[in-house]
Amino acid sequence: MKKILHIISQYPGKTGSGIYLQELIREGDKRNYIQGLIAGIPNGDVIKLSYIDKFYPLVFNTEELPFPILGMSDVMPYESIRYCDLNVDMLNRWKICFKRVILNAIEDFKPDIILSHHLWLSTSLVVQLAKDIKVIGICHGTDIRQFEKCPQYRQEVLDSCKELDKVFSLSEEQRQDISIKYDISNEKIIVIGGGYNDDIFSPPLNKVYNNEIKMVYAGKLSYSKGIMSLLRVFDKLKDKYNVRLTLVGSGTGEEEKSIKELGISLGVELLGEVTQKNLGKIFKESDIFVLPSFYEGLSLVTIEALASGLLVVATEIPGLKSNLGIIINDSRVIEYVKLPSMIQVDKPLEGELLLFEDRFQDAIERQIERIYKSYRIDYDIKEEIKRMSWENIFNKIERYF
Repeated sequence: MKKILHIISQYPGKTGSGIYLQELIREGDKRNYIQGLIAGIPNGDVIKLSYIDKFYPLVFNTEELPFPILGMSDVMPYESIRYCDLNVDMLNRWKICFKRVILNAIEDFKPDIILSHHLWLSTSLVVQLAKDIKVIGICHGTDIRQFEKCPQYRQEVLDSCKELDKVFSLSEEQRQDISIKYDISNEKIIVIGGGYNDDIFSPPLNKVYNNEIKMVYAGKLSYSKGIMSLLRVFDKLKDKYNVRLTLVGSGTGEEEKSIKELGISLGVELLGEVTQKNLGKIFKESDIFVLPSFYEGLSLVTIEALASGLLVVATEIPGLKSNLGIIINDSRVIEYVKLPSMIQVDKPLEGELLLFEDRFQDAIERQIERIYKSYRIDYDIKEEIKRMSWENIFNKIERYF
């Protein structure tokens, strides 16, 4: 049986790309692949990994790597450092340690295929070191954001990522973006989309709506996710409707603190990080999923919410719209909200936030009215959602092994 070596430079969970990684590993186990993993973990962390035959950790906050995990986003749900804050010594230390872990894994595990997450510095190193092994890169969107924010690393990334055997993208829009920015031919880039775990995320058998409308957000607690706008919208909604808002997830630093303080003052339920299994239970008990994010690669959690039978209000994320398709997009099970103008890839123009929040409130109110009218997701929409199970996503990937 073939051996797959999965590689992610950050923590193997807690983020969208981490969940993506875990689900591919789970599906690979179902097909009896022998699987190894390289991932970043903090010193002293006790990590439980399922379906992995060999784990090769890159350990941070040590004498050799005396700084936290490198984060693909400016705000991560755990202690991290941004690529733009690295000095030359830190970068060189990271490269030396990461190269050693990669070479050790290749020699010890002898993989037939490497799946490397993020078209960024980690995948660049993998390509340089895995000369005779098929290497497939998986883009998650945050890597493209790093590409734009950290031009000092672009050439190194470009030189190596061109040599990937295949690149998997989450959407057609992302595919075009990769081709232009990374100078990789369209023929080499395959759109595979994102999925959900149908063992966890499914509608309750007998959905009962009551007078209280339960809204839920799940993801990082950061400004780029638009949560401050969501909280201001909720403050207006609770004066008009019997509505509750739950925030699931965590962040770091001042951003998380400010979000929590405002949330608590408004009576928002803050659950922190939860397991995927518990998130599935929370979704079953909720009515509307809200995603006010200013930037997303795809948003797996939105797919999970739809699979759980929730109505959705989300910003116009191009990758999400193309991945869901016309039937779902036109069904009104999801309401899209036009984004404000952006001054950076994930920072909105402050002067447009008020209008954005008005649009977001209007969209939520339309979904509330549908609930009051006993809206039910019809069979065709359910079948469209089912095609996004991780089993079907892995089927697409496996063709290129």
